Amino acid sequence: MIKEPKDYIWTLPIIGGILALISVLTPAHYANEFGIEGNYWMWGIYHLSIPGYESETVFMLNEDPSQYTIPIFFSGLIPALMILIVSIMLIASSNTVRTGRTDIKNIENGWIGMGIMMIVASIIYIIAIDITWMNMVKYIYEQEFGPYPSGGPGFWDTFNPGFAVIAPFIGGGLAIVGSIASKYIKPREIPIFVGERKGPITKTPIGEISRRIKFCSECGNQLLYEGGQFCSHCGKKIKY
Repeated sequence: MIKEPKDYIWTLPIIGGILALISVLTPAHYANEFGIEGNYWMWGIYHLSIPGYESETVFMLNEDPSQYTIPIFFSGLIPALMILIVSIMLIASSNTVRTGRTDIKNIENGWIGMGIMMIVASIIYIIAIDITWMNMVKYIYEQEFGPYPSGGPGFWDTFNPGFAVIAPFIGGGLAIVGSIASKYIKPREIPIFVGERKGPITKTPIGEISRRIKFCSECGNQLLYEGGQFCSHCGKKIKY
């Protein structure tokens, strides 16, 4: 069986799903200033490493002030769950196309929807973590020093986006590209050669041939008796 380019389109969404699935296990943002390194995961874990001190891994919900750490936790947990669920759905649906259990036409629009959801989840995280984290910083600052100065650096001015933020854009893009490609890539037109058909050779009895002769080969008059040996007009023998 000849493979068409369309038969391999499922590789795009399945790669996108795998990348997004891996991203859930990697930091969403990180900072590295003066040797102090912090890595933060969407679902509420962060790892802090300070030279000369023992590094620590902390779960956000165990930190104060709780009225701000809880919103920070949920601002990351919800997008992380969205990316996790959609990436599993993307891998599963692509695998059904690979194995032939689902026709690619039945899943094209689904891939577009999954890709969009994955990208939206990452955008939600980018916006939500910026708002909730800066609210917490402002709260802590005001408790110690008074009114928080306006015009300070934003969250993404301090932190760098990690793989968990970037991968959903890549994975979602691959899913969307795979869906669009499956709609526009047409199967190759292969000429079909039909071999010469040779039927069985049959022998026709002489009697069948003689019955088809109706005129004398000598005088041209019509024969009165089909299959006769002599012409009734000229008397010549019929040549079969």
